[in-house]
Amino acid sequence: MDKKKMMNWIIAIIVAIVYLTVSIIFKSWAYSWLIWVAYATYRFIVK
Repeated sequence: MDKKKMMNWIIAIIVAIVYLTVSIIFKSWAYSWLIWVAYATYRFIVK
């Protein structure tokens, strides 16, 4: 696996962990979609 693809996987896993942590701690599943929007924006800009 090349370095860029590996980095994308690491970032995706970190985002998933942050998403679950925020959702569980604050019990705010309704607002946690903002994390995914930020991630999608990041992916769009980087690509």
